[in-house]
Amino acid sequence: MAYDPQVIAAARAQLEQRRGQATNRAAAMRARLCEQIPRLKEIEQQLAAAIPAVAHAILTGNSEREIARIREENLRLQKEMAELLHKAGYERDNFEPQYTCPHCEDTGYANGRMCACFSQLLKDEACRQLSGLSCMKLTDFDDMQLGYYDDTVDARLGISPREQMQGIITYCREYAAAFTPNAQSLLLQGPTGTGKTHLSLAIAKAVTEQGFGVVYSSVQPLLRKLESEHFGRSEGDSEEQLIACDLLVLDDLGMEFDSPFYRACLYNVINGRLLENKPTIISTNLGFSAIATRYGDQIASRINGGFEPLLCVGKDIRQLRRRRAME
Repeated sequence: MAYDPQVIAAARAQLEQRRGQATNRAAAMRARLCEQIPRLKEIEQQLAAAIPAVAHAILTGNSEREIARIREENLRLQKEMAELLHKAGYERDNFEPQYTCPHCEDTGYANGRMCACFSQLLKDEACRQLSGLSCMKLTDFDDMQLGYYDDTVDARLGISPREQMQGIITYCREYAAAFTPNAQSLLLQGPTGTGKTHLSLAIAKAVTEQGFGVVYSSVQPLLRKLESEHFGRSEGDSEEQLIACDLLVLDDLGMEFDSPFYRACLYNVINGRLLENKPTIISTNLGFSAIATRYGDQIASRINGGFEPLLCVGKDIRQLRRRRAME
C-alpha cells in the first residue's frame, strides 16, 4: 500500500520513540543496579575490555590460544554477573532494552523485510490522519440521554421514539463490543439532531479502543482528499486505505457537493469494501428513495442490499438542549 510521506514519517517517529524509551529504561536500570552492586560495573568494564584484547591477539598472531582464554574468562564473568543479579532479584535480561517488538527491536524491519509492527503503525497512522476523531473522547454511549426522546407511541413505529432509540442504542453498543473486521455494515438514517452522529462516534470510539483501525470522517472532506490525490495536488492513496481499514464511518452522506466524480469515488469505496466483506457505517438524513435519486441505482442497490438500516427518530436534540439552556 502506498502511504503519504507524512504517514510514513509519523510511523517512523513512533518507532524511534519506542526504541529510545527502551534504551533509556535499560540504561537507567543498569546505572541503578551498578550503584547498588559495584561489582557489576567492574564486570561490565572487564567484558568491554575483551573486544580490544581479541583484536590484539589476532594482530600478534597468537589468536587461537589467547581468544580461547578470553572466551573462557568472559563466560566466567557472565556467570558471575548472572549470579549477582539473581541474588538481587533480577535477571541478565534486565540489562538489555525491552523493546515493544522483540522481532525487529523497534527498527521496523526484521530479516530484510518490513516488520508487522511497522505495517500496523502505518495503518493506524493513516487511519488517524484520514479521520476526524478529535471529538471521540467527548462521545460515549452513556452520553445518549433518552429523556430528550418522546415517550408517546408513534403510530407509524408502533412504539415511542424513546423505545425506538433505546433499542438502537443497545444494538449499537452490542455491535461495538462484539466488533470484528467482517461485521455487518450499518445505515443510520433519520432527521437532523436525532443522534446519528453521536452513535457512529460512540461505535468508532469503542472499536478504536479495541485496537482496530477506524477511519471516521464526514463525507465531504474525504471526497476532497480523494479528488486532490487523483488530480496530483497531494500525495497518497487514501482510497486504498479507505477500503482496507477495519471500519469506515462516513458521516453526513448527502451533505457533500454533488458531482459525477464524487459519486464515482463513493461507489468505488462502498463497493470495494462490500467486495472485501469489510464493514462500513453511514449516517444520513436521506431515505432510500432519496439516496437512489441522488446517487443512482448502483450505489443505492449496494446500500440497500448490504447495510442494516437503523432508523433514528425524534425531535432535534440540539434545539431541545438550546431551549432548555435558555429556560
